[in-house]
Amino acid sequence: MKILSWNVWGLGNTRASLKYILQTYKPQIVFLYETKIRLMQMDVVRVDLKFENCFTVGRNGLRGGLTMLWSSDIAVNIASYSQHHINAEICNE
Repeated sequence: MKILSWNVWGLGNTRASLKYILQTYKPQIVFLYETKIRLMQMDVVRVDLKFENCFTVGRNGLRGGLTMLWSSDIAVNIASYSQHHINAEICNE
């Protein structure tokens, strides 16, 4: 299983770089922090990055934002979350 965790410092300017990394390494799970985008915008990003599943903790003002994306061959159960973490149980199907 490949997992990518990345501080994107705002997804607006780095999406092309992120797409390149995803195409090159093909991770099954991606954790993004400091996304700085609204919840509704993340669904557009999810589709653009070609992931089937997504869990997002929205930004706080113009700061923060957490997102976990995963492919359909992974089962994820979100156990807890806050502005500072996403706790998930992950299983290969």
